[in-house]
Amino acid sequence: MLKRQFRLRQKSGFKTIFELGKNYSSKYVAIYVISKSPTCFGFIASKKVGNAVQRNRAKRLMREVIRLNLPKIKSHVQIICIARVRIKGVSYSEVEKSMMYILEKANALKSEKL
Repeated sequence: MLKRQFRLRQKSGFKTIFELGKNYSSKYVAIYVISKSPTCFGFIASKKVGNAVQRNRAKRLMREVIRLNLPKIKSHVQIICIARVRIKGVSYSEVEKSMMYILEKANALKSEKL
């Protein structure tokens, strides 16, 4: 589970990121990104995704991708991950590949130095 300090839970926080953030989308996930401290993540799955079981699974998949790849993500960035309708029944590895691609596209990943 993602630690409490990294969760975005207040409506005002979501509203700020939607207004000021830049959006990117991929096959399974859309994200809004803003450079702001502290580092926080929000997860959304609308009723278009499916019933409560499917929405919760979609949010769990996105949360797990962020949790496992947290060291690769830049600090001082706030991100909202929105599940798209196609995420239903998709494996974790496909969601991870899609999210890592979109985070790289959004320049939210740390650069790897050799």
